[in-house]
Amino acid sequence: MKANDAASREQRTELGASMNRTTEHDANRSGGITRRTMTKGLAWSTPVVAAAVAMPLAAASTNPPGCGCLQTGSLGAFTAQSVTVLNLGTVTGSIVFNLDSSACDTGFFKPGYTIVGVGGSISFSDNTKHDYTIGGTTGVGTIGQISGFTSTFSVLGNVNMPNDLFPPYTPKVPTRLCMTFTAIFIPILPIPQVECTYSLCFDITSPSSVGTVIAGTGTVNWSDLTPSNPVLASI
Repeated sequence: MKANDAASREQRTELGASMNRTTEHDANRSGGITRRTMTKGLAWSTPVVAAAVAMPLAAASTNPPGCGCLQTGSLGAFTAQSVTVLNLGTVTGSIVFNLDSSACDTGFFKPGYTIVGVGGSISFSDNTKHDYTIGGTTGVGTIGQISGFTSTFSVLGNVNMPNDLFPPYTPKVPTRLCMTFTAIFIPILPIPQVECTYSLCFDITSPSSVGTVIAGTGTVNWSDLTPSNPVLASI
């Protein structure tokens, strides 16, 4: 009798296992979802959700606006003055110039941008070149428009100024001015600001001069209402 009970229990166990296999097999054939299928599905779907969340952040970080969107506009008047003692002049000057930001991304940046710079150089007709001792290129522009800026400079006490008794002063005149500055763009998104360094050079093609240097001392003023050939480069 005990043998018959054991055989009966074994038959019931095999019958239950067979029914489970049949149920899972039928579910697979009919497109149903088993517990094993649901577990596997959850394991695969979680990375997809994470990737979908990460994609916009990656797109924002891998597509920043490139530097170089600024372009040159028109140039204003150039003026400079040399105050000379012992034939060594301190030269100060300024230039007004325009920058065109119409190529910058108006959808990425806030409307205003700033430029700040201290470096530059001035060249003369006697093939000398002097770096700025003190320089200041500043201003605020509007994205998508042409904006005006001012650059001032000083070269202190080391510009050789030969004697010239009679005006106009002819021994040397400025021929070229270069400056460097950083343009600072503020993105609309809460990410760090974008800083781009530029150099701007132009020719002083028609300078006029007023003044003299006599016995090593004197004051000379130069001006050019039409500086030309501006070259703006992202560096």
